[in-house]
Amino acid sequence: MLASLLLRTKGYNILEQRYRCVAGEVDIIARKGELFVFVEVKARNRRTEALESILPRQRRRIEAAAEIWLSGQQSQEFAVRFDVITVAPFQVPSHMKDAWRPGE
Repeated sequence: MLASLLLRTKGYNILEQRYRCVAGEVDIIARKGELFVFVEVKARNRRTEALESILPRQRRRIEAAAEIWLSGQQSQEFAVRFDVITVAPFQVPSHMKDAWRPGE
């Protein structure tokens, strides 16, 4: 909920939360202009722990789920980005834009 609120305050329109398909799950799918953003939200005691917990296998699943979601969209003119929002106790959520690129 905090992650969605953070994105809304930054001008993103939340399109989906907890999107699930056969390929995997995406915590938040948002749009800002012609940019679709697929966001992984991680809550850990420390931000570094949250970032380190996103393994390559999980990134591939998120990318595959994003591809399925995008295939159902009518617009062909879009850019795609993968972000991470970390949530740690007693800290403001942190938004890391362009956290990884597909295939990394």
